[in-house]
Amino acid sequence: MYADLILRTKGKFADMLFTYKVPSHLLTDIKKGHRVSVPFGRSNKPIEAIVVHLKENIDENSDINKIKEVDDILDESPLISSESIDLIKWMRNRYMCTYLDCLNLFYPKGYHLESKKVVKLATIKDEFYLDNDEQRLINMLRMHSGKLDYDILVESFSKKLISNMNKKNLLIISWEYIDRKNEKFIKYISLVDNLENIDKLIKEKKYRLGSKQKELIKFLSLNEKIEEDLAIKILELSSSTVKSLEAKGIIKIEMVEYYRKSLSKLNCVDKDITLNNEQKEVYQSIIEKINRNTKKPILLHGVTGSGKTEIYLDVIEYMLEQGMDSIFLVPEIALTPQMIARVRNRFGDIVGIFHSMLSEGEKHDVFREIKEGEVRVVIGTRSALFLPFSSLGLIIIDEEHEMSYKSEMTPKYNSIEIARYMAFKQGVTVILASATPSISDYYRAEKGEYDLLTLNKRANNRPLPKIEVVDMREELHKGNKDDLSEKMLKEIEKTVKNGNQVILFLNRRGFASFLTCKDCGYVFKCDRCDISLTYHKYNNKGICHYCGKEKLIPNTCPECGNSHISPIGIGTEKIEFNLKKRFPNYKILRVDKDTTSKKGELEKILNSFNSQKADILIGTQILSKGHDFENVTLVGIISADMMLNYPDYRAFESTFQLITQVSGRAGRAEKEGKVVLQTYNTEHYAIQKAIEYDYKGFYQKEIAIRKTFGYEPFNNIFRIVFSGYSYNKVKENSNRFLKSLEYILKENNIYFQNLILGPNECSINKINGKYRWQVIVKDNNLNVKKLKSIIKYICISKYGEIFDKDIIVSVEQNPNSFI
Repeated sequence: MYADLILRTKGKFADMLFTYKVPSHLLTDIKKGHRVSVPFGRSNKPIEAIVVHLKENIDENSDINKIKEVDDILDESPLISSESIDLIKWMRNRYMCTYLDCLNLFYPKGYHLESKKVVKLATIKDEFYLDNDEQRLINMLRMHSGKLDYDILVESFSKKLISNMNKKNLLIISWEYIDRKNEKFIKYISLVDNLENIDKLIKEKKYRLGSKQKELIKFLSLNEKIEEDLAIKILELSSSTVKSLEAKGIIKIEMVEYYRKSLSKLNCVDKDITLNNEQKEVYQSIIEKINRNTKKPILLHGVTGSGKTEIYLDVIEYMLEQGMDSIFLVPEIALTPQMIARVRNRFGDIVGIFHSMLSEGEKHDVFREIKEGEVRVVIGTRSALFLPFSSLGLIIIDEEHEMSYKSEMTPKYNSIEIARYMAFKQGVTVILASATPSISDYYRAEKGEYDLLTLNKRANNRPLPKIEVVDMREELHKGNKDDLSEKMLKEIEKTVKNGNQVILFLNRRGFASFLTCKDCGYVFKCDRCDISLTYHKYNNKGICHYCGKEKLIPNTCPECGNSHISPIGIGTEKIEFNLKKRFPNYKILRVDKDTTSKKGELEKILNSFNSQKADILIGTQILSKGHDFENVTLVGIISADMMLNYPDYRAFESTFQLITQVSGRAGRAEKEGKVVLQTYNTEHYAIQKAIEYDYKGFYQKEIAIRKTFGYEPFNNIFRIVFSGYSYNKVKENSNRFLKSLEYILKENNIYFQNLILGPNECSINKINGKYRWQVIVKDNNLNVKKLKSIIKYICISKYGEIFDKDIIVSVEQNPNSFI
């Protein structure tokens, strides 16, 4: 029998399936999805691999004598399911990446094979003919029981000597491996079985027991078992006291697996909520579609506060009753604390959490708990899709319009596309939900690719908050040059005086966008990126939000020496600073990356605000969705134009979505809500439609523009980015790609006049020291599979022949950003 394997080794030339022979002693045990150890390369170094296919025969063109054997199976049961292997193959083609890129998404954190080269002493019949160096090496091996690591030996002897002695059969050079798993065990101590008379045992002179040992024996006689560390702490013991009792056969020590739990510390009162009629209709429709197994995703379009979460929970409960597991995706870590509290209140310990802020150990333990059936429901960000459920029946993608569902790292996968694949191939029910569905997904629903369900009213039948627009041009004419209008300040004061709370939204952190010298115009820039530093007043630093570089801001200009350095623009920190000056008695909190970077800080801030220990909460888009604060009656949107003028064809869609989502945080309970929106562009249709909560009106305008210009969902756009440390080399390689693409298109008689844009510099030409050029390719209704295969052929298959080895080539289909 032979096995086709994906090897866990980097390198473009390893991106293929490798065939190995299965030795006779493994024939009955090896299965598809098993993790195995195999020899690789000329030195036969042991590396990990995953079995993706088992077959009786090899291809006719293969040389059977060159096929190596599998060394060992590393796990009792397969690590990767058959369905996941099929998904890996699909993702590799879809996202133009390698097998390993996709496989790593499914791999539990902390699993790896450590291999090392060792040198062993062979049987030597006659040492008379050995030279001095050979004798010294052999003596060194004998001092270490006949075996040493190769790396240790080469510190004292030449590689040539070791190699020659190996050829003379004086030494044996081989590889050894250790299989590492990120599992945690805790030592528990207890009395051995069948100890009859504890008091008599303590008095026995032959044991020579100390006072602390007697104390521990008495303690264990009253307690079945205890953690060793805890016993040492409580009874003030030393570890030698415990070891001595184990050696005397009085106590036993056992290692017990420990699961590292990540628990939400957000307070949340569980409410007994009954679905209203509109919610019940939607719930029944979902259950009907589950029972019919239509394989069509469901798009749930429900206004903010319409009670989508309660429907999710009822559907999850139904799936659990049917013996099926569920994944509940949220777009950001910031949304998980409140959601975790609600779901855990409902379902208890079978709920797990999975997101990027967990430690590797915590992630690994979630993986194990799912494998063992201890966790049935997972709340998490996009990576939770790849967890090893054996009975997955439901995937819920909340706030499905969010860009964070698309990975910025290779493989640049789209979570919604993955979920659609799982719906079609694995029969999983997929629910996409949002108050502002993405234009592309709503278009698919209109075309019948999705089943569309709607919730048009808030669950409590309260009206959506009224949005009042403040024209900031008029504020300037009145002489108000501040970031907050008089209307906004008055509403804040009025709201707090009435005992209610305020949320202020600004999608930019820091104090100011940049710092400049008013005398010479010098701007403080990042020396690793082609962008200005954002000013953070609390530590007087300029910080690059792309590479993280920090620079202390001096009192004088480095260019002209004058001291007229001024911050320009606004950020959440500046809003907080100005409000504290204006309202010194108000308790103000801020939520952004700067205030929530430490573990637990987000929950701490949200708890304070939720328990009404603060009057005003200022934040970035972390606050724009998912949060439910009963006492918030005013939402202030400080700058709608910041989103509107973003260099992206989806900027108007993002603006509409953010205004609608942020506005939905007001008046979610019994109190009426209000929104104040500041803008310099009151006439823009995205703002006008958002004010009216007119999603369909906005969609119709936006989809017409997309169709005219050939944007998604009507065409696909491929972005190929070239990066490296030499500007000229990056530019040259982007041109090589263009010439290669044009040549292949001509050979295939494909007209490409309006197909290709570039090469040109990226909007931010340098990030983290690397220069960046890009080529944009539109499919213009061509066969997208053919175009994709051409791009993949150039960028991956022929990479070594076309591009310089120090140039990074990144390919993305329908990218989130063109920066």
